[in-house]
Formats: sequence, structure tokens, C-alpha cells
Amino acid sequence: MVGLATRQRETYFKQAERLAKKFSDLGKLEKRMEAEGRVIVKGLRDRQMKFDEYERALIDKTLTSALAAVYLGAGDNRPKEKMEKAWSSIVGGMLPPLNVFLKETKDYLDQGVLKYGDDAMDFADSDLSKVLAVDPSLDPEYPDSWAGVAPSEEAKEKTSTATAVGATWPALYGRVLRYISSPGYSFYNLGSFMDKQETGYKEMRRIARHDNRVCPDCVSYDEAGWQPLGKLPMPGRGCRCWDRCRCSVEYR
Repeated sequence: MVGLATRQRETYFKQAERLAKKFSDLGKLEKRMEAEGRVIVKGLRDRQMKFDEYERALIDKTLTSALAAVYLGAGDNRPKEKMEKAWSSIVGGMLPPLNVFLKETKDYLDQGVLKYGDDAMDFADSDLSKVLAVDPSLDPEYPDSWAGVAPSEEAKEKTSTATAVGATWPALYGRVLRYISSPGYSFYNLGSFMDKQETGYKEMRRIARHDNRVCPDCVSYDEAGWQPLGKLPMPGRGCRCWDRCRCSVEYR
């Protein structure tokens, strides 16, 4: 998968630049990717796409949307260069779990757990992503509680239960969004960090949302206060929230 992505690298950069220019802020980009996610999941369910076509589309959209988010985060400060710098992070961070996710999805289809033609889900519902966000039963990776869970134990639990895949079409769609839409926030922040790094900023801090959905890692970063630039990870990295992270970053 990595080798194929590397061969298509320049194509991804061109597609990402077009995407970023067409959908000029992160919110618009995320909405666009939510819509594209509905198209490919519905296409798979209704047999309008073969599995290898679905697989190819999901890989392409995962990489292109992440690059586009970096481009937007960089602003006017050489965004193409920022995409180049972010490429290895995007490929290394996104493709290995995506490969597992695709394999498990194929297994579920072959075993009849996911049933082709199942019309229980209305893909025309424009608010489906909001439903997924608030209903844990539709997304097996959403934790009941973060309290007292060590990162190592969290990782073991996810590995042993194979929670990277959705066993229903709504849950599958929710998982697709966690590759092509919600990671955009982290990669947008990465582009912004690169910009600040080059324009003389010396310190950074992460600001957590102090509610019952914030994870202990994000609380720890928040409490660390101002740190040398680069000392703290981007939102969605180094925390158990992953792509759901809602921390903001400030620079000075």
C-alpha cells in the first residue's frame, strides 16, 4: 500500500491542491469529505463499486484530504512545501491502520456480517455524522470513560477486540469518516505549526476542552502551559482522543 501511494505521490499533491483551493477552509473540506464518504460506502453496500474500487477510493481520499488540510493550515506560507514535509507523517500515520481496517471490512463482507443491499441506513441523511458522533453503539471505538485508562492498556484493548472496523453500515461509515474527514483537524494544525515555525514563533501551548469528553493526555498537555515550539504534539497525536481531539493550539 505504501509503495503504491509513493508512486502516486505527485498525483495526490495536485489533487490536494485543487481540493484545498475549491474548499477554502477546514469546515468546508470536512463537509465535502463526509459527502464523499457517503458516496463510497453506499456504493460498496449497493454493489455499485467492487471492493478493490472502494479500497482504492478510500486510500486516495485519505491521503488527498490529509494533504489538503496541511495546505490550508499553512496559509500563504509555501503550502506546497508543507505538503512535501508532511508526506511521510501522513503515509506512516494513516496507511498502516487503514490497511487493517480494509482487511477486516473485507472479512466482514465475506462472512456476511456486513450484508450487501442492507437498506437499514439512509445515506441521504445529511446529519448522519452528527448521529454517529453522539451514539457510541454506532462506533465501537468510542470509549465510555477515559478515567484511569493507561495508554498501553488502551492500545492492548483496541488490538485484542479489533475495534478498527464497523460491523454495521452506519458504523462502517463512521470509521470511514475517521480516515477521510476528522483527521483533517490534526493535519491542518500541522500545516499551521510549520508556518509558525518558519515565522519566528518560539513557544506553543495546547488548550483542552474541559468537559467529560477530554482525555487525560490532553488535560496533561493543557496543564503543561507554554512550552518550547515543537515540544507538544499536534492535536490528535500523542493522545487517546486521536482524530476526535478538540484541543486548540496557541503560539507566541
